[in-house]
Amino acid sequence: MRKESQGISWLEVIVLIVVVVLVAGIVVPNLWKSKSEINEGSAMRSMRTIMAAEENYAQSYDTGYSQTLATLGPAPDATPNASLAGFIDSELAGGTKEGYTFTYTAGPAGSDGRIPTYVLTANPVNSSTGAVHYYTDQTGIVRENTQQQATDKDKPLGG
Repeated sequence: MRKESQGISWLEVIVLIVVVVLVAGIVVPNLWKSKSEINEGSAMRSMRTIMAAEENYAQSYDTGYSQTLATLGPAPDATPNASLAGFIDSELAGGTKEGYTFTYTAGPAGSDGRIPTYVLTANPVNSSTGAVHYYTDQTGIVRENTQQQATDKDKPLGG
């Protein structure tokens, strides 16, 4: 004799909810961690892009390094010049990209008017967008700190 199905019981619904909550508790934190690691990788690539742009700017315009990060951005009429050199995209020139804020500080101009130094930092917008703070300067050595904004005193990346 067959028993007719009456649908699912409350016990089955509760078990299903418990399983969904447990799976979400395992998967969601890993997804956030993965997103954070992706942002950190993007920040490193952006740092290297800015470093290369600074070298190109210094060689192209014979003024030393740029005065601001925006100076490296694209010109509206697509004709690069010393004010808008077109070496980086507008998002990066704006100082924020993929969960990180980039701060560029040009050093003082020398007696010849050239800017011989700069400092570039990349910091996560908040703890969910990244955990590593980066620092570099005209030497090209990238340094990292997982506790606070990185400085020239922190260990080199991979060191």
